[in-house]
Amino acid sequence: MSIQTRPARAHLLPALTIVAVVAAAIAVRFLFIDEVNSDYRVFLSPWYDALAAGGGVRAIGQEIGNYNPPYLYLLAAVTYLPVPKIVAIKLVSIVFDVVLAAFAGLIVRRRFGVWTSVLAFAVVLFAPTVLINSGYWGQCDSIYAAFCLGSLYFLLRGRDWWACVFFGLALAFKLQAIFFLPALLIVLVVNRRRLLALVAIPATFVAMLLPAALAGRSWRSLLTVYPNQVTTGDGGGAGGRGGGASTAGLGSLTRNAPTMFQWVGGSSGILVLGLVFGALLVIGIGVLAWRARPLTEPQIVLTVTTIVLAVPFVLPQMHERYFYLADVMTIVAAFHIRRFWPVAAAVTTSSLLAYAPFLWGSTPVPLPLVAFLELLAVLATLVALAHVLTTPESRWIRRPAFVATGGPGPVSPSTARPAAHPPSRA
Repeated sequence: MSIQTRPARAHLLPALTIVAVVAAAIAVRFLFIDEVNSDYRVFLSPWYDALAAGGGVRAIGQEIGNYNPPYLYLLAAVTYLPVPKIVAIKLVSIVFDVVLAAFAGLIVRRRFGVWTSVLAFAVVLFAPTVLINSGYWGQCDSIYAAFCLGSLYFLLRGRDWWACVFFGLALAFKLQAIFFLPALLIVLVVNRRRLLALVAIPATFVAMLLPAALAGRSWRSLLTVYPNQVTTGDGGGAGGRGGGASTAGLGSLTRNAPTMFQWVGGSSGILVLGLVFGALLVIGIGVLAWRARPLTEPQIVLTVTTIVLAVPFVLPQMHERYFYLADVMTIVAAFHIRRFWPVAAAVTTSSLLAYAPFLWGSTPVPLPLVAFLELLAVLATLVALAHVLTTPESRWIRRPAFVATGGPGPVSPSTARPAAHPPSRA
């Protein structure tokens, strides 16, 4: 075999594997592509019909649904496809499942090489909640989550402006992206990065509203989508239900979400207490991160994971799908932190059990017990973060396949050489 053939095959085999994984993932999703639920019947299907009747893209200036316009742009685009309506609607989310998994793979590839990144790509693409959210439920959480992982990827590369642009894109699609913002701010401040790049967030957000504004929708309408979601408790859920009915007996402080509000009743004081807990968590993590500065890649990944998991757990009025980003980030973190896979499994299991009451009309495990499982995952993640931030050379951090050859910033395969002592296979 010639020297030139070896690099070609080294790139070809992973590429063919990725193609096979994508084909298999799409095939699995098409097994239940025709499944419908009340979100589809009452909201997504009528939105599609309204856009199609209005001429597709020409209808984006109308006030349709309660989602921010960028999702409606995509929904308008697929009205032109010669496929059944339910396939077109779910196809938007399925495409972003692949984008989401790709960014997860790119993040992992920075430290662990090509084949480990292919494994990460496959694990995310076949993660149960990722499969169900798009192919079965028809929800579009993969879109904002993909852009959040894109933001993290560029943050790790030191591309602060692109990190903020991608977060602006995430926020333009779903308000739930806001859970990622504290982590972004912490990394920018602690690692003394370009804070001026933050202006890209509102700039990108407004730019994503421009097509609807140019099509005739008022700026008042465009800028009140998220405030209306907050005041009505929608939080970006389809049509005001947001992905699940409220848990019986607990008011609107939890919408099937496995949070601490599964155990406490509703009152204004409890609601404020949840907000205070969330703020204290972010401040505490920020202080730990500041003391550990500058943050390394594993520390950044685990910081993001902790925030997107722990903060929703203590906040009121969460829906079951609000842990979607945590489902994915715990998988990414498990590639960086040893013995973290049980945490990732617990988070995904909690989300699945929380989906059941709405999707399948059953509660296989009482939701207060599901919340307890989520609590264990939150506590384990907080402990891991505290240890990793206070012990930079901790054995909990998996050794990379590459080491930096010089200069500040994270490890990058493009500017790296093989480690002098290859990591153990253990």
